[in-house]
Amino acid sequence: MEVLDYGILLVSGTDGIQGHTETIWNLLRKYRIPVFLFINKLDRDTADYEAVLKSLQERFSPAVCDMSFLTDSAGTDGGSVPEQLVMLAAEDHEEILEQYLDGTLNAAGMEESLRSMIRSGRLYPCMGGSAATGEGIDRFLQMFYRFAVTDYREEDPLRGIVYKVRHDSQGERLTFVKLTGGQISVKDSVDGEKVHQIRMYCGDRFTAVPQASAGDLAAFTGITSKKPGDGIGTGPSAPEKVIQPALRAKVLFDEEIPVRNMLEIFSILEAEDPALHVEWEESLKQLSIHILGKIQLEILASEIEKRFGVTVSFGTPEVVYKETITEPVCGYGHFEPLRHYAEVAIRLEPGDPGSGITFQSECHVDRLAVNYQNLIRTHVMEKRHKGVLMGAELTDVTVVLTDGRSHVKHTEGGDFRESLYRAVRQGLMKANSVVLEPYYDFTITVPEEYAGRVLTDMGRYHGEFAPPEIRNHTAEISGQGPVSELMNYGEELAGFTKGRGSVSFRFSGYRPCHNQEEVVSRAAYDPDSDTENPSYSVFCSKGTSFVVNWDQAEQYMHCLRSK
Repeated sequence: MEVLDYGILLVSGTDGIQGHTETIWNLLRKYRIPVFLFINKLDRDTADYEAVLKSLQERFSPAVCDMSFLTDSAGTDGGSVPEQLVMLAAEDHEEILEQYLDGTLNAAGMEESLRSMIRSGRLYPCMGGSAATGEGIDRFLQMFYRFAVTDYREEDPLRGIVYKVRHDSQGERLTFVKLTGGQISVKDSVDGEKVHQIRMYCGDRFTAVPQASAGDLAAFTGITSKKPGDGIGTGPSAPEKVIQPALRAKVLFDEEIPVRNMLEIFSILEAEDPALHVEWEESLKQLSIHILGKIQLEILASEIEKRFGVTVSFGTPEVVYKETITEPVCGYGHFEPLRHYAEVAIRLEPGDPGSGITFQSECHVDRLAVNYQNLIRTHVMEKRHKGVLMGAELTDVTVVLTDGRSHVKHTEGGDFRESLYRAVRQGLMKANSVVLEPYYDFTITVPEEYAGRVLTDMGRYHGEFAPPEIRNHTAEISGQGPVSELMNYGEELAGFTKGRGSVSFRFSGYRPCHNQEEVVSRAAYDPDSDTENPSYSVFCSKGTSFVVNWDQAEQYMHCLRSK
């Protein structure tokens, strides 16, 4: 969505605002995309344009405005300008109100004002019709092209944003870019990579072109280092994705298929959608992916069979938990097998919710050279560190480098990786850790008679909610709740409302787990047995290496003894 210039949101004229309608509207607003609305299915007897329009104004924005008075693109508009539109425009342009009062106002005279209001999200034009019969389609498109304007400049420096990655039938990697400035030609270099081919796609068909310009959506071959969301040229990267997978599912496949082949397939899929986050756990010989919901698994299974000729299935989706700490703690790591040497001292501090892992240094260059400090920063950020309660990913933690030691002859880059990992782990073994679980924001819409049942359910599922809003015998209930409790509620709701209820879920971030003891017990994770994430340190004495457990390691640390 971050590469859209404008959005056209279709709303059912018979069913009104549905769960997915609200989800898309919220995403469009999150990305600050100007929106036009089209109320569809008005050829049906049960359609009610005015009722749906009023609902949009009440639930989405009072700036949703009926534009049915527009008739063509030449400015000879029929009907008078609605008072609602005049009031919206007059907030910034007093002359529009004056023209309205003296009877001289028409749409042509306020065209630039309307364009500006639409671009800035102060006006959401709405019309209606029927896609089945064609009613209202031409009139809507005339309005759209009249007021949806862009200002891309080919003479600007090259900039753009990668919005997706795909692979063609020959396995060629395609990097799709929205160009927001400048021009680019075949054989030009983009951030150090040469463009081999530029393709303009329409569905599955494409045309190879010699050049792409600002405003174009183009696919490039030869660009292999960029992932969705990355900027190119002088373009900034996209904001963090609003929708994040909160579930994980195991990949089940025939044991006769080499694991290497499956990893290659899923590495391609992960390049196309980094949110999949493919995980291979060597100790368990288990492949898993992160997902949004069950329907995504059906789509993936079909796509894999179609593209790669491999049949896969998936285990029951499980919640993706994370871990963090509640107070600062120091950690120490030492790595000194024969002819290697590195020691790291850090402080782990709780970070802001949603901040992930961040790095700071308080270590003076007299204690540890800048190049080694930068190396440690790289090692902090390159790994998904595991917590010690259940082996879940560590998040919302700042790693502060406080000290470090190197050896003039024996220190190599990999030595600091080993000592840093051990320092993080040693600190976590002493820390007050907590499990975090994902939460949904939800909006549930049901006939009024089912409101009590829904409120009871939400209490039972540890949800928090506001009092129901009742409109036209329909109850709307909004709140938040754990994904682990609500992930299957859509099916339950459809069952007891006989299909008359709907629910919209939106990922709202991570919070402390409501049933941590149960979750940790079920995971049965033993941090001391996790050989891929050791907390012990390795020391050397008289030419012989020896291992010191995390709870004894500080007695041997050189940083502590040298202060």
